[in-house]
Amino acid sequence: MTTDTLVDERTWRPSTLDEFVGQSAIKSTLDLMLRSAIMRGAVLEHVAFYGPPGLGKTTLAYIIANTVGGSLRELSAPAITKPGDLATVLTSLSLGDVLFLDEIHALKREIAELLYSAMEDFKVSIQLEKRDDIITLPLKQYTLVGATTDYGLLPEPLRARFGHIFPLDLYTQDELMQVVARAAFLSEVLIDRESLEMIAARGRGTPRLALRLFRRCYDLAVVRGSDLTAELTAEALEMLRVDEMGLDEADRRYLYTLATVYNGGPVGLKALATSAGLNPTTVEQSIEPWLLRSGLVARTRLGRRITKLGLAHLATTTDIVETTK
Repeated sequence: MTTDTLVDERTWRPSTLDEFVGQSAIKSTLDLMLRSAIMRGAVLEHVAFYGPPGLGKTTLAYIIANTVGGSLRELSAPAITKPGDLATVLTSLSLGDVLFLDEIHALKREIAELLYSAMEDFKVSIQLEKRDDIITLPLKQYTLVGATTDYGLLPEPLRARFGHIFPLDLYTQDELMQVVARAAFLSEVLIDRESLEMIAARGRGTPRLALRLFRRCYDLAVVRGSDLTAELTAEALEMLRVDEMGLDEADRRYLYTLATVYNGGPVGLKALATSAGLNPTTVEQSIEPWLLRSGLVARTRLGRRITKLGLAHLATTTDIVETTK
C-alpha cells in the first residue's frame, strides 16, 4: 500500500457515465439525451431522479454538468424559504449551467409555482418587497436536475415539466463490489476478493453505505500498514457492529422493538419509531427499505410485522425466542 501520497476521497466520485457503476438502463437513456443535446448545440432538457438515498442522484448531476461543460449549483429544497431565494439563484445561472435541486418534493407551493415558469419559459416573476409591483426577469437556458426520495409527493405540474424522470434502484452485490474496487484502486490499497464480497454484502444495495464501510476498513489498513485482507476487513466490520446482512444497531433495535414490545406486530410507523427511540423519517427512508427488501419485515394494511426470517436473523444477535403469533 502506498502511503506517501495524499488521497483525496472526492476523486472517488466518477466524472463520466463510463465511470459510473450500475443503473445501466438509466445510463443508456441519459447518454443518448446528452449526445443529442451536444450535437444539436442545445441545452439538455430538465431531468429528475428518484429513489432511496445514496444511489447516485448527486453524482449523476455532477456527471451531467461535466459532460455539457456547465457549472453545477446545488440547492436543498427544504432550505429555500421564500421565492426570492430561488429567483436569486436562477437569475445568476449562465447558459448551459446545471441546477441540482435535492429533495425537490419538499418545495413550498409558492416556490414550486415560481419554478414552473422558470423551467418551461425560462423566466421568473417576482413581487418587489413592500410594493405591489411584479417584475418578470428572463433566465439563461439551463438544466434543472431534480432529486427526490419520494416521487409520489411531486406535484403533477412539476412532473410534467421534466423531459425525463429516472427511477434509481438498489445495487446488486456485484455492482457494489465494482464500486468498492474502484475506490480501493484510486486509494492505492490492495484489496482481496473476499474483502470486496464482505463489504458489498453489507452495503444494503447502496454505494454510499458500501463506500462508508470501505473507508473504515481502509482506515484500519492505514493504521496497521497493511493491505486490505479478509481478516482485517472482518475485524473492521466487527468493530462497526455491522452484521452479515448489513444491519447496524439501529436496524436491530427496530427489529427487537417490533418483536418484543409489539409481539411481532402489526404496528404503525410512528408508534414503532417512538418505542425504538428512532426518528420516523429515518425509519421510513433509511431503515425500512432494506429490511423490507431483505424479507425481514412486511408492511401490511394494519402496520409493520416482523417475518419468520426477521425473527431468525434477530435470534442470531439476541436471545429472543424464534416464535411468531
